[in-house]
Amino acid sequence: MFAKKTNNSATPKKKGPSLFSRINSWLHLWLGLSSGIIIFVVCLSGTIFVFCDDIIDWRAGKAISVQEAKGPQMTPEQLIAAFRKANPDRKPFYFVAYKDRTSSFKIASADKQQQFKFTWVNPYTGEMLATDGAYYFFYTIAHIHSQLLLHEPGNLIVEMATFIFLLELIGGLILWWPKKWNKSGKEQCFKIKWKGKWRRVNYDLHNVLGFYSLLPALMLTVTGLIIVNKTMNKTLHQALGGQSGAYQAMRKFAPAYDANSTVMPLQTILDRQFAQDGVTQVRLTIPPKDSVTTYYAIAGSRIGLKGYDGKMTLMNKYTGEAMAIPVALQKAERIENMNMNLHLGFWYGWTGKIITFMVGLICTSLPITGFLIWWGRRKKTKKPAPVKRTAAIA
Repeated sequence: MFAKKTNNSATPKKKGPSLFSRINSWLHLWLGLSSGIIIFVVCLSGTIFVFCDDIIDWRAGKAISVQEAKGPQMTPEQLIAAFRKANPDRKPFYFVAYKDRTSSFKIASADKQQQFKFTWVNPYTGEMLATDGAYYFFYTIAHIHSQLLLHEPGNLIVEMATFIFLLELIGGLILWWPKKWNKSGKEQCFKIKWKGKWRRVNYDLHNVLGFYSLLPALMLTVTGLIIVNKTMNKTLHQALGGQSGAYQAMRKFAPAYDANSTVMPLQTILDRQFAQDGVTQVRLTIPPKDSVTTYYAIAGSRIGLKGYDGKMTLMNKYTGEAMAIPVALQKAERIENMNMNLHLGFWYGWTGKIITFMVGLICTSLPITGFLIWWGRRKKTKKPAPVKRTAAIA
């Protein structure tokens, strides 16, 4: 008998993913699952914080301005004294004055439990127009965002999770990259198939939205790391000629306390700040005790809880003049402010805030959609094998 001829031309096997692709896919999955809850909390709290200043003003309502702006305004010292009389249980620690004579005088204060509030005061009469606790709400949100309300341990957890998220963004781009740049490949990577099954829609929400938000998400992640990571913060300052820890270093230049020296009136200091081009708002600290001989002054056109578009200076309480500090510390203040504005979306008015808010929502959703992708694949069951029918015995 002749041996049956065999076909020696074996069908070529389909080439599987490379080792690098498998490792990247594995890391993207398990790093995401291990840090997902932390990333969700950090991104959500950061997203809520974006419009904090607008929400605070909205809650104040009509109190942010006065109905009648006639006659001379009371001095800042008189307005602070009126606040203390009306609120003996609260300690004011800074105020915001406005160049617009119809704007109210805004005072930030705290009680013994460190419950922060804003109070809007009529600058002509000293009347307390409104007091609102939204300040404390956003203060809490900011501390959830930066340290999960766990202080130093929480700061470390957030820092590690943010590093992981940076790796996730890079790994996600590698996974997103189309294998073929043809029509179907582009549609899969750039379009959401809304008419598909929920798993396909969820996959596209993770994949496609993750790609579109990649660059601003990277900016938010890197700027956040610069804030929380001392090494990155120091490296940035060294590269740009600044000095890390500038705010603490500035205190060394404060003049000595002199009980016999006359303190410069606050209005004189404000007038000098308002004389600068583009300055419409000035924030000035209220020293907690007489032995503090300096004010921190921020002057600009937009001053928020964290970000601002102007300049911060250290003011001599006796002369009312900006204190001479090293150039490195001046640069450090600008570097810190620039980085914070980029992180908060404060870099381009409402446009910057809207972009940051939308990207924040997408970043918040990524741990959820990523988890659902993993869970859907985990729960996917194989189709049962067809049952072989045997012929009936006659």
